[in-house]
Amino acid sequence: MTVRHAKKMHPLLVRIPRLQMIAVFECAARLGTFTAAAADLGMTQPAVSRHIHAIERAVGRPLFIRTPNRVTLNPDGDLLLSAVQSGMDTITSAVERFRLPEPTFLLAANPGFAQRWLVPHLDELQHALGQSDLRLRLFDRDNELGETGFNAAIHLVPDASVPAGSQLLWDEEVVPVAAPAFAERHGLNAQTDSSELLSLPLLHLDHRDRQWMDWQTWFATFNLDLKASSARVTYNNHALTMNEAIAGMGIALGWRGLVDTAIEHGTLRPVGPVVTRPEMGYYLIPGPAGVNPEFVTVTDWIIALTSNR
Repeated sequence: MTVRHAKKMHPLLVRIPRLQMIAVFECAARLGTFTAAAADLGMTQPAVSRHIHAIERAVGRPLFIRTPNRVTLNPDGDLLLSAVQSGMDTITSAVERFRLPEPTFLLAANPGFAQRWLVPHLDELQHALGQSDLRLRLFDRDNELGETGFNAAIHLVPDASVPAGSQLLWDEEVVPVAAPAFAERHGLNAQTDSSELLSLPLLHLDHRDRQWMDWQTWFATFNLDLKASSARVTYNNHALTMNEAIAGMGIALGWRGLVDTAIEHGTLRPVGPVVTRPEMGYYLIPGPAGVNPEFVTVTDWIIALTSNR
């Protein structure tokens, strides 16, 4: 459709030279009092009255029925309000077409992975994504991941149930860790036999709705049976468990790729053998929308970042 641009001023602007008068009229008609309209528009009540009188002079007839505490539209006012609101709706529709939603990329990860790998490098990842706005979403349990949408998620999942298009970052490798003072007090190091840990204080992570290895599974790989105890303390997230281990409260299971920095800095020490579950892995999995160029960009960036873990 071709829109012709008239050279003459629009007749409406000749009749009503200030469009603010129309805005004041619409507000007063909608709210039912000049006082409420003044508050809504940030004007004084006398200024609203002047604008209403001016638009009534411009159209050549009264538009309101005035009572002491309220104003209501008369039939002419109703007709004008309908036209004004229709025009506003048309303008709003046109303006909204210019407002394109900003592209976003929502990356989900558990707090341990995010703290170790993502948070220190968010600016770099944002630069790699270009125009898309990067948003980081943390989830701690499996069911939390499915509560809202995401474009990509870093998640520990079984190989057999990996969604199509996923990229393996590394297999699950778990090592018992403890604070240096705790390790020295109990004579522990990376070569300590797994059986020696059975009688020591163990820090347990709550594994409900999580697929992470627990102490029972870790000991079972050495044909050892850890008896369940109702008196044990269970922590509800990995970060809290690591903090308790650093504080010397006991031995925790640490996931390679997440606990390496603490080991490098000397705040934790390996105190037993590493257990690998090749059937489990940390994967970058695509969201419901599937694989797209941004997912490939994030995949390449994370693989490069974690390649020397």
